[in-house]
Amino acid sequence: MRTQAGPEMGQKGVSLILTVAMLGVILPIVGLAVDASLLYAIKARLSAAADAGALAGARSLNRGVDLASQTASATSTATAFFGADFPNGYLMTTNRILTVTVAESAYRTRTVRMDASVDAPAYFMRMLGFGLTTVRVAGMASRRDVNVILVLDRSGSLTTAGACDDLRAASTAFVDKFAQGRDRVGLITYGGSSRLDYAPSFSFKTDSPSPLTLIAALACNGGTGSAQALWQGYQELVTINEPGALNVLLFFTDGQPNAITAQFPVKTQTTTYSPTGKSTCLDEAGRSNSNPAWSPGPKLGFINVNVGIDIRGVRIHLAPTIPVSADPLKIANSSGCYFASDLANAYKDIAYTPDTDYYGTSLWGYKTALSTYSSGPYAGKLKISSETTMVNASINAVDNAAQRIRQNVNLGVVVYAIGLGGAGAAEHELLRRVSNDPQSPIYDNTKPAGFYVYAPTPSQLSEAFAKVASEILRLAL
Repeated sequence: MRTQAGPEMGQKGVSLILTVAMLGVILPIVGLAVDASLLYAIKARLSAAADAGALAGARSLNRGVDLASQTASATSTATAFFGADFPNGYLMTTNRILTVTVAESAYRTRTVRMDASVDAPAYFMRMLGFGLTTVRVAGMASRRDVNVILVLDRSGSLTTAGACDDLRAASTAFVDKFAQGRDRVGLITYGGSSRLDYAPSFSFKTDSPSPLTLIAALACNGGTGSAQALWQGYQELVTINEPGALNVLLFFTDGQPNAITAQFPVKTQTTTYSPTGKSTCLDEAGRSNSNPAWSPGPKLGFINVNVGIDIRGVRIHLAPTIPVSADPLKIANSSGCYFASDLANAYKDIAYTPDTDYYGTSLWGYKTALSTYSSGPYAGKLKISSETTMVNASINAVDNAAQRIRQNVNLGVVVYAIGLGGAGAAEHELLRRVSNDPQSPIYDNTKPAGFYVYAPTPSQLSEAFAKVASEILRLAL
């Protein structure tokens, strides 16, 4: 008897035939998916390694005292980082080739480029005749050159706090992070008076003296004439005049400003608070108070709030060279002045505090507790004899100087502020304002933003300076 196959048997036979037939299609698709996934993983890892190497190379362009050694350093660093991220034989790759080039890609901008390739094997697709696949990637990172001026407080309170050594160590390490021959570094130090100790230069690591040797010889004494020092730093960037570079001021202080550089006018009128200034009182150029030429010269009005003296005299506004042993200096030929015998008597020689400092920066603004003479020949003028007025005018001067600096949109100067230990809330706010820190009450997102770093103790200064250096180099990349 013959048995006929039912419908189910026919369907099973067709399914088997179709399955066998489709294997020829399905297996290559699966193999392609697996091999493509591995290829993607290799390319992603290779690309990440090239990017990391280029970035590390760009960051290392500061190492070395000439361009050749800096290029060699960048190449070596980039190669090492690449090798750590993509070791030989990764996922069975072969023939790893890496090329590193360092070139000037734009004005005062250097670019580190990494070109990398490897041969990636095929696993499943090899059965279909496919062999090795070459994967190629490129990574690039550019570093813009920097013009940076250090504006360093060296006032006597640093010695009192035992912080002068820490300042020297922290600022030395900061300078060393920049590239000789490409970056410019300048140095201004200030107590009551200030001076340009080292004009910005490309050869800041090898000059004699260099900022490094000057910092090593730094002595800390005097008051805190912040506004003059900050403005002097800005003027150095104006002189360089390179909008294509990253222009930076690093402003360090450990206390409240207490000095003003201004055209303090000689007292020529008798007032209720003192007689006319002595006719024999001379300024630093030997000019007497009977000579109208006495007032136009810049002079430093200096107070010391720690000892409760209203005004501690009128002094020369430029500090001597480092190391500064006595800062600020008394004006030469001042034997005929009231303040020559007692510095607290300066109000007898000087008529009033002007509305602006010597550099045209207003002494009015942020701090509103400013006293004026209510009557007499100098009515409405800022009191020279008020400690509070002098302190607040000094604060307004540095605050307004920072705002003026940011008005120069062409240079785009970035200000970073570092404050040391013991600063109260008012000082924190001032330094946030000076740096246009995002936490500042007057933060302006249309202007270059810096930030304020607070070091509670001298031992934390190195960390604060390093943080600013890292941010500068991050912006340069």
